[in-house]
Amino acid sequence: MLLDNYSIGLLLFAVSMVATPGPANMILLNAGSKFGFKKVIPFVFGIILSKQIIIWPIGFGILTFFELFPNFVNFIKFLSCTYIIWLAWKLSNFKINDNKELEKPPSFFHGLPVHPTNPKAWAMVSVGFSNYTNPNESHLISTLILATIFIIVQFIFHNLWCFFGVQLKKSFKNTKYEIWLMRFLSLLMLGSLVLLFLK
Repeated sequence: MLLDNYSIGLLLFAVSMVATPGPANMILLNAGSKFGFKKVIPFVFGIILSKQIIIWPIGFGILTFFELFPNFVNFIKFLSCTYIIWLAWKLSNFKINDNKELEKPPSFFHGLPVHPTNPKAWAMVSVGFSNYTNPNESHLISTLILATIFIIVQFIFHNLWCFFGVQLKKSFKNTKYEIWLMRFLSLLMLGSLVLLFLK
């Protein structure tokens, strides 16, 4: 069932992971501040679809691999933590600027590699499958539920982060509050890692 305890837990997990700062959201924050909300919408949809590139192979192939080698999930978590700690450090010193190194806003196709190259996304999906799917359901149903929940959650929060980038530029650019806001976001990013280790 779509709204059983597993699905509700998965929904809350997905919101807590997707809504908090991470590589994809920081890219969207930056793109929104540079190019505006409307011009980055195709890029947002590319990023949303890119999560599906991870979800479906994991759902059909790697689930059985995780059952045979459960420690591999812990390895992915460790890799993700190392990457996110480094990214949080970079974010704490991030400054908004108008330097448009790209002449055009990123396209739909620019969004497709974002999650497959993001260790946090792999850890997020792996933990979602291992902790928040019903073991009595088929891999197809579990994967379909997880994929649907992530699409909905990403659609809401990725767009919000892009819009946040637009507002951030208007309100905080070149002010004394800018660096403290970025440090706060970096702490949120670090805090989201705790959820990767909850059973």
